[in-house]
Amino acid sequence: MNRRMLGVRGLLFSMVCVKVLAGCGSVNVAKPAAKAAPAEVRAVPNEANLADVVLAQQAFDRLGIMTARAEVRSALRIRQLGAEIVLPPGDQAVVVSPVAGTVLARSAGSPLQPGVQVRAGEEIYRLQPLLSPERFIPTPAERAQIAGAQAALVSLQITADGDVRQLREQVAAARVTLDRAKQLRQDRVGSETAVDDAIGRVKIAEAGLSAAEDRKAVLERLSANSDGLVPEPISFAAPMDGILRNVLAAPGQQVAAGGALFEIVSTGELWVRVPVYVGLLERIRSDAAAQVRAAVGQLQSVSAEPVQAPPAADPAAFTADLFYRLDNSGGGLRPGQRVFVAVPLKGEVEQLAVPANSVLYDIHGGTWVYRRLGPLTFRRARVAVASIDNGYALLSAGLETGAEVIVDGAAEVFGTEFGTGK
Repeated sequence: MNRRMLGVRGLLFSMVCVKVLAGCGSVNVAKPAAKAAPAEVRAVPNEANLADVVLAQQAFDRLGIMTARAEVRSALRIRQLGAEIVLPPGDQAVVVSPVAGTVLARSAGSPLQPGVQVRAGEEIYRLQPLLSPERFIPTPAERAQIAGAQAALVSLQITADGDVRQLREQVAAARVTLDRAKQLRQDRVGSETAVDDAIGRVKIAEAGLSAAEDRKAVLERLSANSDGLVPEPISFAAPMDGILRNVLAAPGQQVAAGGALFEIVSTGELWVRVPVYVGLLERIRSDAAAQVRAAVGQLQSVSAEPVQAPPAADPAAFTADLFYRLDNSGGGLRPGQRVFVAVPLKGEVEQLAVPANSVLYDIHGGTWVYRRLGPLTFRRARVAVASIDNGYALLSAGLETGAEVIVDGAAEVFGTEFGTGK
């Protein structure tokens, strides 16, 4: 009986061990949960919700989305007009040759090419003047005068050379006298007055020697010029800071008197010429600044101040020209470039506005905002921007008063909608 009970217990124990081992071999490992999408873009082909974006709460917090409501603001009335960048009067210089001659390269450096920035006083060209044909063969009277001038010049050179030698000896003697006077004063035999007199004689001798050497150098230069009968080249430098706009002569080319050599323009300050329909002139504020933009849809604009310019008009187009001055120290604009100008009009207008940061621009220049429909639901809506004023986009269509739009995080939501965001 006891053996039978032990056998049954052993069998039960073996079955339990087998089940435990079988359970250990088939342990189910829990799979990680699928990562939740930060946002849901409704793909149902329905125009009512095609542009809706539903954000997850975590994505909403991570993007730091801030919203603002569209409100009516008082702003200046403006009119968008096309304009042209022009050079102000006096900011363009054409350098001409005063005499006929041969163009030479500048003394140092390679030849300058059009478009480089130059400084006032920087050498651009050199010109070797040409002698007229009749000056190559002097008349008998001129030959006699030349011979007399050369003889006088030689005599002056000899005199100057002698003066230099004599004054050098005087300087040497004066320095010896000065050294002796200083030694006697040191030995307590000489006086301070003798030393001062010796110093004065040294200074006088040195001044005379310097003048004699200058006179000799001038005579040598005159002698060199009279031997070759060739005038020295004339150097032409940039009259102002600017850009080398055009190079009208090349090294080795001969130019006539009055021939143009090069042209320089200054682009640090430019003017904007705005042709305005004559029926609109009375409505424009001539004392207010205008806003200049280089492209359609560009948020950043440059302020341009009105200037008094010579009156100009186009009778065929029924337009009159207004001029504005703008700073172009950064070099972003060029003469002849077409731009857009927001010209202020008289009076103010009440217009719906949203923060300028809430407006998005697509690749076609379209303007959009993300309008809030619910706590985490937003819809991309097209708007028409009339102008930008003090950080606000003035709208002419697309929203109504009180509509809530995304300001901070609008670009991130745009990327989330089209699959390019984080």
